[in-house]
Amino acid sequence: MMFQSYINPTENREAKRQLPRLMVEGLLLGGSGLGVLALIFEIAADAFSVAAYQTLLAIHGAEGYHEIAILAFVVLSALLLLGIVPAYQAGAYLRPNAGGSGPLVEAIGPPKLRWLSWIGTSLFFLDAILTIIISSISASDVIMLLLPELAPYRIMLAELFAFFIMVVLVALGPKRAVPIFLIGGGAFTLFTVIALSLVGGTAVANPEWAFLTEGIVSRLEANGVVEHVVRAQQDISALGTVVFFQLFLRSMSSAMLGFSGYEVIPASGKHAARPKWKVINTSLSLAAFFLIGTGVVQLLAAQQWKIPSTEGYSTLLIEYEIIAAQTFGNGLTEADIVISGQDRAAAEELYELRIAEQADEELLGQTPEEPDDLANLPRGEYVDALAYDLAVTRQLARATNGTFGQVFLIVAGTLLAIILLLAQGGGYVGGAAVAANAARLGRLPSVFADDRIGIAVIWVVSAILIPIIREVVIVESYYAFGFVSAFVITSTTVFFVRDEAMRERGIEPGSREARSLKFAGLRGMIASYLMMIVLVTQKTDALVVIVIFGALITILQIFMANGGLKRLSDMAVKPATPLQPKENLTQIGLERAHDEARQRGIVDAVEDLIHSGGFAKFNVGPERIRTLICYLYKLNPDLFEHETHHERIEEPSTELEETYRAAYNQRERIVRDVEDYSHFGVFTFIHNYHINWVSEEHGRDAAMVQKAMLNILFPQTDAKVIWEEFKAYAPKTLPEPVWQFSRRRYHWAKDQWPNLSDRITTIWTLQDFGLISKDINVETVIAVADGRRQVLVKIPSNPSDENSNDTRKDLIDSEE
Repeated sequence: MMFQSYINPTENREAKRQLPRLMVEGLLLGGSGLGVLALIFEIAADAFSVAAYQTLLAIHGAEGYHEIAILAFVVLSALLLLGIVPAYQAGAYLRPNAGGSGPLVEAIGPPKLRWLSWIGTSLFFLDAILTIIISSISASDVIMLLLPELAPYRIMLAELFAFFIMVVLVALGPKRAVPIFLIGGGAFTLFTVIALSLVGGTAVANPEWAFLTEGIVSRLEANGVVEHVVRAQQDISALGTVVFFQLFLRSMSSAMLGFSGYEVIPASGKHAARPKWKVINTSLSLAAFFLIGTGVVQLLAAQQWKIPSTEGYSTLLIEYEIIAAQTFGNGLTEADIVISGQDRAAAEELYELRIAEQADEELLGQTPEEPDDLANLPRGEYVDALAYDLAVTRQLARATNGTFGQVFLIVAGTLLAIILLLAQGGGYVGGAAVAANAARLGRLPSVFADDRIGIAVIWVVSAILIPIIREVVIVESYYAFGFVSAFVITSTTVFFVRDEAMRERGIEPGSREARSLKFAGLRGMIASYLMMIVLVTQKTDALVVIVIFGALITILQIFMANGGLKRLSDMAVKPATPLQPKENLTQIGLERAHDEARQRGIVDAVEDLIHSGGFAKFNVGPERIRTLICYLYKLNPDLFEHETHHERIEEPSTELEETYRAAYNQRERIVRDVEDYSHFGVFTFIHNYHINWVSEEHGRDAAMVQKAMLNILFPQTDAKVIWEEFKAYAPKTLPEPVWQFSRRRYHWAKDQWPNLSDRITTIWTLQDFGLISKDINVETVIAVADGRRQVLVKIPSNPSDENSNDTRKDLIDSEE
């Protein structure tokens, strides 16, 4: 029962039928939205790029013990697959447009959990900043594979990369940059699937290639690409139980970084093809398998080839170098590693250089750097070991240069550098989207509603921190708290989902489907809470910094929303009426958020009326109507420009949705207000021109002429009603936005009067010449409703015959 599907069977069958199309939808940006593969490729830059570093971090946390790293990653994979994936899929089914953990709490969570959205926003924003730092530093590190001579400029390159992606996103805008993510993410994903399959197979078949590892690592150290190497210090069987579990938990806490970016999938799903929940859920499953698969293969190869943790350089790239030499290159064996005199001379030179540097440090009183693995060896053994490593490096170059292996390495390094560059896009776009959502909720300044502002702010903070942090293994401790907190918030929200949110999706609270959905949330809670416990216990130092900065951003949100640290009541922030803002609207964020929700409700109502023909009878262009509406209800005209009329994204909280609905439901009042100003224009024409036909001596006073003109120009309106409205009319100067609309109706009446009044004006002219009786009544036929109906209108000439004013009769209905 707990594993029963909570998805509507009919909806599920239809979604499965569409899945083949949904897999490839949007790959060429010609579909109605992003399909599964397009969505995966878009977020691949953020989520999949970490696949290059998750192995390094897992081994680093386990202090070089591959067996512990593999065990830790297997446990994490089980938690992801059995807990996090079902919880995220349930959340996506309930609200595919939510776009992240914070908005999901506001959309479907109970009031008692709303505080989680404030924390989730703060941590996600920090997570976005750390994404930029990690991705830019990592991309700079990968460049060392192609151009190791640039090692001294590593941090400068990282700053340049962060700046470059920021400029691209600000210049193009996040939506227009999607093709870049699709191309980069797709190329990287497909290449990684093929290359890692090859790595896994050759590692199992050829464990003896491990002799190449030390030479590669030594070369990286010598070039300054790798600063620290972490290897196992003893056999794993010699570890005590306590130490084993300490390393296991540390490895888990570090390897979690391999799941970074996974939390972005639902947020990116806001642009998915329909049914969105199916696209998001399928993407969640495939992405999980990709992340788990890449991690397992890399760890298996690292164990087979005894690859240590190399800070500043990816385990994946070392595996690629071995493949390049042995599979795509000329290949070599241990017998090919012969130490030459040149190797020994170079080793002697490096030894002397190291001794000289140590002497200089002691003379200057500087703390010596952490010694490498050869530091404690006697001179002869040190030179022999280093000469052997140099020989391996030389033979590797010989085996690779001029072969397909060299091309393979260039492609691998270039693709990885590109994807790590694009990974910043996930941080920039995701962080900016969260900031925009917070601005929409009134928790950040309104300028953050523009994604470009959020992107620029994230870059400024990241640019300051990159030279301070410098190493991926330093920042990963802080980074994990962001996405694991998203796991916690999403899972908890799904478990405690509001009954109304379930009913909206056709799930009755208390039913088997509801229990199944909540069980998915419970599994996510168990998995995410375990992850968070491991992080808190193993990354305690980072926790302090995260809490401080998370609290500062949360306090900023509270201050912006409430205009201080005191909570405001709902009545204090809601608009005075659905159509009008509060008087003296302050800069309090919640007031602004409700007023913007009111405006969006009116804009959507007006656009729906325009497209459904609700304003057609006014015969005025939509722009004039929009201008009038903006003035009457104090709307931002840009809201009409941003209206796309595709699927509406729900308001980010239930309170704002109520305000939106209250405004949207004023459609009849909006039409009535527009009609009042339409009547004003027509009434102005009648007021100005009726005097031309007044003839007291022939029995036509002003009221008689005005009634006649009203009956002709308003053939579908009750004569008494329109006459009472006209009597209340008084000429006045209107504001320009209003008069430009009324003026169109004035000119319409002026143009229509000659066409419709020829019969009555002819009678009046004949009466003025005394050719016919002044007591004659006139009947005229007027076509209305776009010509589909014809109405017989009787125009009295006898002022005493008041009842004849009301005579209207439909003559023809062409639709019948």
